[in-house]
Amino acid sequence: MKTKIREMKKEDIPTIMILEKELFSTAWEKEMFIEEIEKQYAFVLEIKDKIIGYICGWKFIDEFNITNIAIAKDFQRKGFAKDLVQFLMSKLLGEKCFRFFLEVRESNDVAKKLYEKMGFSVIGLRKKYYHSPDENAMVLGLNIIDNLKKG
Repeated sequence: MKTKIREMKKEDIPTIMILEKELFSTAWEKEMFIEEIEKQYAFVLEIKDKIIGYICGWKFIDEFNITNIAIAKDFQRKGFAKDLVQFLMSKLLGEKCFRFFLEVRESNDVAKKLYEKMGFSVIGLRKKYYHSPDENAMVLGLNIIDNLKKG
């Protein structure tokens, strides 16, 4: 399947909101996506001009926090989330950004496995970070420079 990753636009938000509500018990609001677009680190993944996923985050000097990533249910476990993360990391490496962070539900074993394979490791825990249901978040981090030194 041929995919395309491009910058998220405000016109994409209605489609993104549908996915967001299908995938998460506590969905982001429309305004949160607008803020991500304005910060210039929001991308969508398309197949045949249909949005099947997205990734957003914030850059601060040489660090990047992935704030939201999602893949439509029919396309999960096919490597698309990895494609989005790798795309974002490649883009940011060109901007001299070398450290990446994200939160993931403690119970989300599939996501944890993916991030572990990509080199992320647990660096902290946020108690009762998620709601509906209440759950802790594992904070994962990846330092590309440290990984290169180890590798």
